[in-house]
Amino acid sequence: MTTLKREAIIFALAGTAGFLVDASTVLTLSNLAAFDLVSAKLVGFAVAVTVTWIINRNVTFAHRKDERLLREWTRYVSANSFGGLINNGIYMLLVFTWALPARYPVLAVAAGSLAGMMFNFVSSRCYVFVGESVKPQVAP
Repeated sequence: MTTLKREAIIFALAGTAGFLVDASTVLTLSNLAAFDLVSAKLVGFAVAVTVTWIINRNVTFAHRKDERLLREWTRYVSANSFGGLINNGIYMLLVFTWALPARYPVLAVAAGSLAGMMFNFVSSRCYVFVGESVKPQVAP
């Protein structure tokens, strides 16, 4: 299996774990801790993005990680936040401009999720996880 294919599969599995963490955090906080849904979602995202960063840092892109943890985490949160905007933007665009996704919104959710995940994978690979092992060597 190629490195790219392996990374893509593990990245998708990490994203699935992140979804489960996000959803369970939102449900727990909103049902048991009396959080409003927006606050619960903000906490859920923060926990989920940190969990997926840990998985991707230590498994998916272990050979590319940066030893500057805060810098890497900040880049990861930024990239994934932008990926989330893409995800939600595509969802909104589809449900408000096309009859089929408006009738079956799960299609818009799937399209948005796929686009967001692709953006997050590329940005993680090219912008976030660019540790010393992948930086170009410059001759003195």
